[in-house]
Order: sequence, then structure tokens, then C-alpha cells
Amino acid sequence: MLRLASPVNSALLSRVALAIGLVFSLCATADAATLSPESAQTGTYAYQVLRDGEVVGEQRNDFERRGEELRVVTDVRINITLLGLNVYDFTQRIEESWQNGLLMSLTSVAVDDGDTRNVRLVRDGDRLVGTYDGKQRDLPGHLVPSTLWNSAVVEHSSVLETTRGRERTFTVEQKGVEQVKLPVGTVNARHFVFTGNFKREAWYDESGVLVAAQMEAKDGSIIRQELLRAP
Repeated sequence: MLRLASPVNSALLSRVALAIGLVFSLCATADAATLSPESAQTGTYAYQVLRDGEVVGEQRNDFERRGEELRVVTDVRINITLLGLNVYDFTQRIEESWQNGLLMSLTSVAVDDGDTRNVRLVRDGDRLVGTYDGKQRDLPGHLVPSTLWNSAVVEHSSVLETTRGRERTFTVEQKGVEQVKLPVGTVNARHFVFTGNFKREAWYDESGVLVAAQMEAKDGSIIRQELLRAP
């Protein structure tokens, strides 16, 4: 790949990718709904991904029920160009399997500017065990993936970071309800700010659907995802 001297830095954008895939220690307000494996509607949620207001990619979350199993497939694609030339590519496919509110398995294949990363985890009692690029992983079974579609994540203090299959801890502050302008229109959404080893902002609508999320990259650019359509 052609490399350019520019404000776009591949190592930095690797961090951007972690923000997508895409989705707390403070509980949601009692009267606010959550989107969980039990309540998730089947179908597709589509998002646009922006860097400083410019569309650079997309994310799709596909929900399918097979008997008692909920299968969630997240596909992320990011392509950043400079002066018409490609300077960064990222793709990731995450497959989650849920039963009775428990994450039973997760696989992730990410291609980060040419570098492939593989995560494979399965439930073993109250643990999630498996590998990341051949290295052993043994994680708490209660972790919610960092895809963030499961708004019950606000009741936790760590997430399962999907690109490398590791636990990331955080605290969160709830900023209240805000009006968020999206391609689908203006919606009222609860705003949460994550700090710690997992730095994000996220907005959930009154049904618990993730409508927007963002982070600040090291170069100061804002990476944001916004809901385009829901089932």
C-alpha cells in the first residue's frame, strides 16, 4: 500500500477501528428501556461512520433468532483516503451467539490495514475461553462485547474488546437526555461518557437502541457512527 506523510496515521487509526466494533458502571435510569439479547428485534441496523464529519465507512448489525439462540453479526468497513489515494483500510466481522441472556460464543476476524487479527471464544461455565491469534484467552463470562448494541452494558464496569479479545475496564457518567440529529431525523437519546481503558461516548434512544457513538483520536479527529436505518 502507498504510504503518505499526512495527519492520517495507521497506528492511530487502528485505535479508531476499536471504537467501531463500531458500542459503564452507572446503571440506566429506571424508566429507560434497554436493548438486550432478550428484547432485540430481528433485522438490520445500519450506521454510517464519519471522521471529522466526512463519511469514511459503514457498520451493519444483523439480528437473527434461531429457536432460543440470538445470533448477532456485526460488519464494519472503513476506508480513508487522502488526495484521492487510499491511506487506511479496516474491516471486521464479529459473530455473537446468545442464549438465555448469556454470551455463548464470539468470533471476530479483523483486517487492520493488512494485518489480520482473529478472536475465537466459547462459554465454559462462567468463563469465556479461547484464543486471540493463537494466544490463550480466559475471560469473565459476564462481559458484554464492545459492539455496544446491548445497552445493558451501562450496568457493567468492563467490556469484551472484540478486536483482540481482552477485557477493558471503565467508569461512566450519564449526561442526561439530549436531542441528537441523525440521518434518520432528530431523536431524544440518553448520553453516556465512558472513561478509563475504554474511552467512548454513546447515545441510546428511548427503546435502548444505539443511535450514535464517538471517540476522539490522538490527532484530535472525531470518529463517529450514526444510525442510518433500523428494522
